[in-house]
Amino acid sequence: MSSVGVWKKTLVYLGLVEEDGHDEEFEELDEDPPENPSSIRKISREELSTVHQLPTAQPLGRVHIVAPRAYDDAKEIGDKLRSSVPVIMNLQGADEDLFKRMTAFASGLAYGLRGDVQRLSPKTYLVTPANIEVSAEDRQRLKKDLFSEF
Repeated sequence: MSSVGVWKKTLVYLGLVEEDGHDEEFEELDEDPPENPSSIRKISREELSTVHQLPTAQPLGRVHIVAPRAYDDAKEIGDKLRSSVPVIMNLQGADEDLFKRMTAFASGLAYGLRGDVQRLSPKTYLVTPANIEVSAEDRQRLKKDLFSEF
């Protein structure tokens, strides 16, 4: 049975067409399309590379530190990430409700921007946009620098 026959039976089952009678719509679809290999165009490597290029990862540069005291501080985190600036979110002084809301916000934001969230300490997170790569050395340096400030 051709795919057209299955399609027609489905339409009859759904009550969209009558079973008896001849449908002109399906008459032209009953023919198999001619196979013409010359209609396939080969794409060169140069054309393929210009179609879509992923952003290259950059090493960790400047980092913005935020210690949110209210949920309204989430805008600052979002603005920095959209500008491709990694953010350290220090929630050590935040109450439990703010901690949950901010971590949920940062996780959703990172997911939406194809970024990443990494825990530096129990209540400190590094949120990075998609084009930033964080090495193990960078994480250790950030932890050291962060905890020497506080």
